[in-house]
Amino acid sequence: MNSPSQSIPQEPETHGAAPAQEATAHQASNEAMGAVRNGLQLGGSLLVTYAIAMGVRFLLPAHLGPERFGSFNWADSFSAVFFIATHLGLEMYIRKEVTRRPAHASDFFGTTLLLRLGLTVVLMGVLGLVMANDEHSSDVRNLVYVTAVAQSLIMVNASVAALLHAKGKVAGLSVSNIVTKLVWGGGLFVVAWAGLPLPWLGVPLVASEAVKLGVGWYLARVHMGLTFKVDLPATWKVLKASLPFFITGAALATNGRLDVMILGMKASHQEVGFYGAAWNIAGLTFFLNPVFGWVLMPLASRAAERSEEELTRLVRRAMEGTLVVTVPMMMLIVMGAPLWVGLMGDQFAPSTLSLRLLSPLFVLAFVTMNAGLWLTMTNREWWVTITNSTGSLLLSPILNLMLVPFMHRALGNGGGAAATATALLVMEVLVTISLMGRMGRAAFDSRLLSMVVRTAVVCLTIVVADQTLFAPLNPWVRLGLEAVLYVVGVLAIGAVRPGDVLQVLRLARRRGRPEPEAAAPAVAPVP
Repeated sequence: MNSPSQSIPQEPETHGAAPAQEATAHQASNEAMGAVRNGLQLGGSLLVTYAIAMGVRFLLPAHLGPERFGSFNWADSFSAVFFIATHLGLEMYIRKEVTRRPAHASDFFGTTLLLRLGLTVVLMGVLGLVMANDEHSSDVRNLVYVTAVAQSLIMVNASVAALLHAKGKVAGLSVSNIVTKLVWGGGLFVVAWAGLPLPWLGVPLVASEAVKLGVGWYLARVHMGLTFKVDLPATWKVLKASLPFFITGAALATNGRLDVMILGMKASHQEVGFYGAAWNIAGLTFFLNPVFGWVLMPLASRAAERSEEELTRLVRRAMEGTLVVTVPMMMLIVMGAPLWVGLMGDQFAPSTLSLRLLSPLFVLAFVTMNAGLWLTMTNREWWVTITNSTGSLLLSPILNLMLVPFMHRALGNGGGAAATATALLVMEVLVTISLMGRMGRAAFDSRLLSMVVRTAVVCLTIVVADQTLFAPLNPWVRLGLEAVLYVVGVLAIGAVRPGDVLQVLRLARRRGRPEPEAAAPAVAPVP
């Protein structure tokens, strides 16, 4: 396989070079460098916020135990599904359209904010009627009310953040993410330390989202000139254009949440606790999700505006980059599952099987996000909508209704949780096949296929070594050796190329400034 310097074709130095082509190349280069810089800024904040989240993910289940932790997860999932109507599909629309026309944000944002407020009032009233006739304890019902308020704020904050991502102004947002995560994590610590009732667990989330909304609105006004106005005709056009994004977002938002509701009804809150504990750990592999939406989507929008070919190259390299990060994290979780579950206490031991079943889900999820991005930017968004909605709203619930009672009886403790994990995994495999199939030949090139095959060889080698050579060793020692073997293996057979990483670091070091043309002539993107 060629090195990066060999694989980038150089522009011939001719007196007839078109200035317009050079300007386009420099524009693409500037945007890519800016995206890298934004990604590193956001990634830095994510490292801090995920360090806080990691502590919460392990300490909260250990403090609450499977039953109360299951009730906490059930209430959060119930309120989240209830407030899906306030999603509106705006985030994807913003990243696709406002990226190109920043001033357009003021045309619809104020009206949609009022619409969401009205929906929140109506939904809170309906939620009150539903919970008044519910058989759960008063603590669980009150927790549902508190988390419902948090969900309404989360939806608005997602749109405000999307505006800043579309504009490329993320420094203030990065600081805000850290501050609000500290408010959330610190609040949960105080609630747990003080031994407050279950509903108080939702208060730190409300407080952190309220702080985030205030900071985000200020940053949007400063960087985008966002103004509050009511424009019904413009907003109606935006909502119609956002319909496929809304359906897709609603389907994705229910993915996992609706399953938890079914698990709680068909098994028990204890099984929800086992499943929630496994999800907490496996979800750590999902830390790239914000960077994906914040950085790659605006960059893809601009690439698609220039040409589908450039978009295809970008998505292939993004697919490669996400696999480089998510596959080793998946392997680390799968091979060390009993160790990670053990950190939450022996009472969560039945979560081990669910954790192993959930781990591949997030690798597949990133593949589908890349495929969905390409389809959306090439105006095939309805295929993404139909695929995701069919999987999340139809296939996944059916699988849960079939598998949860059966596996709960057959496997005992943890069986229901394993059934929900199995249903999600099967659904994600089918969604991946559908979206990649719709991309056709655009999905892969020889470089990406080679990377996938070589990485799979390394993973299989580690599984065999775990069951044979490393089996007698201490579990922590075995996991450490397997981690080293993975790194050495992917480097030795060329699954990961250090030159690609260095190229990204050079772009980041230049902080968005193109190199002088004499030192680095305009180049075409990596094929």
